[in-house]
Amino acid sequence: MSKPLYSLPMIVSFQDIDAAGIVFFARVFDYFHNAFVAHLDDRGVSLPAVIAGGVWGAPLAHAEADYKFPLRFGDHVRAEIVHGEVGDTSVTIHHQIVSGADPVRVHAVGKTVHVVIDRKTFRPRPVPTELRNAYLPKHATSAAEE
Repeated sequence: MSKPLYSLPMIVSFQDIDAAGIVFFARVFDYFHNAFVAHLDDRGVSLPAVIAGGVWGAPLAHAEADYKFPLRFGDHVRAEIVHGEVGDTSVTIHHQIVSGADPVRVHAVGKTVHVVIDRKTFRPRPVPTELRNAYLPKHATSAAEE
């Protein structure tokens, strides 16, 4: 397993479990999104500032998840961004929820596709440089910055 692009430590909360005592399936998307926002912040892209600025947005166009092993209240896990694929007007992000170190246990894997839009017209627009750079390895920069 390769090193993830970003890893957010979390503890499964009581409010995230269902009557069966495991994480309600939709909460996995909350975990994915929490890692998405934290990853952007770590890379210098403040999503609250982007939203307040009103220039561009990145709403979801697609989301999927596969559930591999149950998550229970109190579990120490990591919501990870495995990698991102940046297109002309979209970003596809590959996620996983894992626990442990050796071996790593994979609880869920998923993918989200965000289409970048102009906030005034709500039409697709090119991926901004700062968002594109967020999915490069930390030491790399885009050709636009060279």
